[in-house]
Amino acid sequence: MVSDEELMMRVAAGDADALQELYQRHAPRVTAIARNMIRDSDAVKDVVQDVFLRVWRTRSYNPALGPVAHWLAVVTRHIAVDHLRRAKPHKQVLQLEVDPRAPSDAPSDAALLRADLARALRAIRAEERDVLVLAYVHGMTLREIAERLQIPLGTVKTRLHRGLRGLRQQLAEYPEVEP
Repeated sequence: MVSDEELMMRVAAGDADALQELYQRHAPRVTAIARNMIRDSDAVKDVVQDVFLRVWRTRSYNPALGPVAHWLAVVTRHIAVDHLRRAKPHKQVLQLEVDPRAPSDAPSDAALLRADLARALRAIRAEERDVLVLAYVHGMTLREIAERLQIPLGTVKTRLHRGLRGLRQQLAEYPEVEP
């Protein structure tokens, strides 16, 4: 079996088959490293592709600096961080508008509930509302929210707790909601 270092020398000489062999050997590990840093599966695929594209284009591996696997891990981390920096979080605000002119004279229960929920969400702090929307509307994990908003995980937990408490207070008139 050909060593990784020999494959890298062949890649430096322009051997596409050597790059394919490196990809088959190391893509699972590169993917795992990227997945630990980025949750979006499409973005992970982009990072893996960028890693091996960089291997092909730059051919900058120096065997004196360590094994190929370690070098690929460092390259993967750098590319993943670059990807995260480019994908700055965008403020997303939940729009829960209810048309006051309902089709019938009596608005439906669902329309009333949406209006009350929209009112309750507007009554809590924007930071807490953002966390609630990302968690419950977009289905993101707390860790994903922390990465997206670039805030500590503990802050996400606090904002989620306070936001839920605020919603409970705002919706206290509903018998299904415990104070």
